[in-house]
Amino acid sequence: MGSLVFTLACGARTGLLAESDTESPGLGDARGGSGGGGGSGTGGGGAVSVGPPPVRTNCQLTGDDPRVAGIKADELAKLNGADFVIGDVKAYHWSVQMEDCDGVVQDAQFTLRGVNERVLTFQPSRPAFYHFVLDVTGVGGDHTSCNLEVPVEGVGMRVELCWDTSTSADLDLYVHSPFNRAPWFRPGSVGVQDGLDGTTCNTSNAAAMLRFNQPRLDWGYPDSALGACNPLPFQDFLAIGRCPNPRTANDNNQQLASGTTERIQLDNPTNGQQFRVMVQNFNAQPAHPHVFVYCGGQRAAAFDAPANPSNFVVNNIGFGLMWRAADITTNVDAAGKISCSATSVNDAVTINDPRF
Repeated sequence: MGSLVFTLACGARTGLLAESDTESPGLGDARGGSGGGGGSGTGGGGAVSVGPPPVRTNCQLTGDDPRVAGIKADELAKLNGADFVIGDVKAYHWSVQMEDCDGVVQDAQFTLRGVNERVLTFQPSRPAFYHFVLDVTGVGGDHTSCNLEVPVEGVGMRVELCWDTSTSADLDLYVHSPFNRAPWFRPGSVGVQDGLDGTTCNTSNAAAMLRFNQPRLDWGYPDSALGACNPLPFQDFLAIGRCPNPRTANDNNQQLASGTTERIQLDNPTNGQQFRVMVQNFNAQPAHPHVFVYCGGQRAAAFDAPANPSNFVVNNIGFGLMWRAADITTNVDAAGKISCSATSVNDAVTINDPRF
């Protein structure tokens, strides 16, 4: 507002299953056979030279595997290659799939350091599985690799919006109050900024810096502990001394932020609540938006904008182009674990029509 890989499959993955470990051909039995430089005999019963055994991998993750435990969205974490390899290693190499908004925006706020070192340091930007490939070379020159599906913990419900032209187009993410079906903008208003109110959570009334004379959004949810706002992208809340719910990251409007993902976070939804997600094209520039929904540390759903109108653009009249991307229903079990389901909305796109 003024001031992608995409979808694997809609629906959360519940297991920590990694793909089968793979071995390079011709290395012998990875469970103990020699290979990769076996010695040759010498005439007359001479000594046999035997090379080192090939390295093996142990990358299957089950349950709360301590090798990947405690990794949280937006916080630095480490993966130790030695935890997944048996044998003497000459070289490590890590790679990662750039999925969801990480694969769309220019500044994904995802970091990866030490890709050719034993210990990889990374900072995940979303609360869902990350998919790594670990390649290792043994001291004998043998090679093997394995796939790691690394879980990233998340709290509550997070909605993310990203688009391909996020350094030029100004799209805005909204989440509607679960307590009514009021219009997205105040009745009687004629445009977006004029019509903002507490019916929606948006980057003007729920970011650390309030804009357009908006009071801080209050839907009745208690604040989280201030430490919940310590990691990116919500660190600006530390300056105001509270971590409210819901809250937003900065507006990707090429002024407050550019080339980033827009995020709305609600740490403590209650059971059976329904939220509607909407995307509005504020400056009527071409874009191809994507919306991702995460609950309890798993991806619940992914949505791509409809093909029409082309390039997500119309003449910006009044409230402009509005895409009602998803309806989210939350579930909180007896133990307090949060999950959710999300479905697309019928007749999702309107022009200058702020009705729910």
